[in-house]
Amino acid sequence: MNVLGRDQSGRRRFGFTLIELLVVIAIIAVLISLLLPAVQSAREAARRAQCVNNLKQIALACFSYESAQGSYPMGNEQTRFNDPIYSPGVPCGDQILYSAFTYILPFMEQGSSFASLNFSIPAELPSTAGSHPNLTALYTQVSSYLCPSDTQAADEQLTVNYTCRKQGSYAMNRGRQENIALNWSPAFNLQGSTQPDPTQPYYTNCNWGGGDGMFMPQSVVKIANVTDGTSNTLFFGEQTRFKNEPASSQFSWVTLCAEWLDVSFPGWAIANPPGLRITAGAFVIPKLNAPADTTGAIFGACLATAKQPPDWLQNAVPPAGPCIQLGQWGFHGLHPGGVNFAFADGSVKFLKESIDINTYRALGTRNLGEVISADAY
Repeated sequence: MNVLGRDQSGRRRFGFTLIELLVVIAIIAVLISLLLPAVQSAREAARRAQCVNNLKQIALACFSYESAQGSYPMGNEQTRFNDPIYSPGVPCGDQILYSAFTYILPFMEQGSSFASLNFSIPAELPSTAGSHPNLTALYTQVSSYLCPSDTQAADEQLTVNYTCRKQGSYAMNRGRQENIALNWSPAFNLQGSTQPDPTQPYYTNCNWGGGDGMFMPQSVVKIANVTDGTSNTLFFGEQTRFKNEPASSQFSWVTLCAEWLDVSFPGWAIANPPGLRITAGAFVIPKLNAPADTTGAIFGACLATAKQPPDWLQNAVPPAGPCIQLGQWGFHGLHPGGVNFAFADGSVKFLKESIDINTYRALGTRNLGEVISADAY
């Protein structure tokens, strides 16, 4: 039936038929469905380009730091053997935790924040909640530390938390040897024993030290130490939230390099051992973009028996080693198909998540002499 009407002169005016209207609507819907993927693809390309620029800026800041100091920044100061102010009489009783992302702030156009920091004060200071002297500087969000594809974390409750921390989407390459949750003391465990062992390496650093990546606790890497070649060694990579992770959770802090009880997924907090998560650093033991362990079962199989940094390697042998699936300990991003990495020569490359695990791990070490062909990744 025609849609009819009359103009002011009384003549009939013909309009579209109902079928014609439906056809037009259907055509518009088809055009939108064809256009939407192109728009989404363009948006993703823009987000990935910004992520690449962020990683380039972080790498450039580290190069500027190296020019000024003669080495890349320390991965993190884990603790101090003797702190008469904050842990008197308790060897290695404090937690310093400031990360390389904090040390390069002057080269990230954050000079005023860096100048206000007092690094003699531990980042994890057992004081009145919200009263940490470094709180303002380390709660300042650095835009270049956030991937545009990442979700904004929930605001911190300053009346509850007294540890200085701010969200980030990137992590240092720590290589293969776990050195964020474990140190070299056999007595050390994941529940946090800090008693130093004089019979073990790095005693004067509370048994914290070592690693085969680009960043380590209590020590630094120089360009001369990267004997595998800077173009074949990972520098920084993405460590965003997981795709199935609630946006309200606290998932990554770049101002601290530490591990903490992960309550983002049901079951982790009550697992045995309880699930822990690391931040500001990641390892190449888990495969690239390994999914989140949502129950703590993989964490337990990977790290429950580990007492020293190399211990978890026995649980990381391809193809079935449980550590390979421990997503919370690896690099992961939100761009489809892979993860952006800054290499130690300043280049940024997109590594596909299908990369061979042995090639990926070889890229994660700085001095093991692996030969990697250009077409291997």
